[in-house]
Amino acid sequence: MRPGPVASLVLAGWILLAPSIDCARRGLQRETPLSEWEHVDHFSSQESCESYRATVIEAEKADSGNVYVDRYSYSICVQDDDSRLKAE
Repeated sequence: MRPGPVASLVLAGWILLAPSIDCARRGLQRETPLSEWEHVDHFSSQESCESYRATVIEAEKADSGNVYVDRYSYSICVQDDDSRLKAE
């Protein structure tokens, strides 16, 4: 008897990445590889990641001069298996 096809289910999560505060201040977010960005939190869906990101940005805007506003304005949500997360 031959075994039937085996289906594998891969559930990818989402990570909110943010550049370091110094990186955000210097505007180097496009030059710094994502593998060097901080993993802020992990989420089960892109929607929950983006929602959290938007909430943090709005909360940080309430505090004028807050450097985290810049940091989180550059933040992005990526799948946890994104190839850009691997160090080169």
